[in-house]
Amino acid sequence: MKTKALLTISVLVMLMLASCNGNKSNNTDAWVAENHEPVLRQLPDYYLEDSATVGGHLYTYEITREPSDSLPRVQDDMGDLYADNIICLTLRRDGNMYFKKRFTKATFASSIEENFYKNAILDGIRFIRGEAGQGLTFSFAVSYPDSDMSMPFLLTVTDGGSFSFVKNDNLDMMEGDSTYYDNDGV
Repeated sequence: MKTKALLTISVLVMLMLASCNGNKSNNTDAWVAENHEPVLRQLPDYYLEDSATVGGHLYTYEITREPSDSLPRVQDDMGDLYADNIICLTLRRDGNMYFKKRFTKATFASSIEENFYKNAILDGIRFIRGEAGQGLTFSFAVSYPDSDMSMPFLLTVTDGGSFSFVKNDNLDMMEGDSTYYDNDGV
């Protein structure tokens, strides 16, 4: 009889602990969701000037990235807001400016699915290569903030100052001795 009573009490205690543990987890999740203060996040301003020699000409490129107050904010699952960015690219050939343009993610909108577009920001740029007679090629990244979900684009600027871009599905295309300028500007 004594053994049966101890066994019953043990089972009841285990059931109580198991049920409290499950409720505790749900309460914690609800508490985090209810008590999370949304934060406005933005990438730091960034500036880079560098050059490449292509076909006997010196090409200088200048890149600035700034968070924008005028572009729509992107909201993540926790309610945090992210400022979108404007990237300005200026190109000079042998000291003469021939291209200057401000890019936003809207530049690439025609190649981005609606849901990805709504939840992503323009966050990075990288010089890929220069080819004589073809121009300079850069990789732009439209990405979910603070994640690895990214959509890269190859943008080529001709010596005449026109540009075109394509979605870059070839992730191995990381040519040249350039540095990638990601979320942190490094």
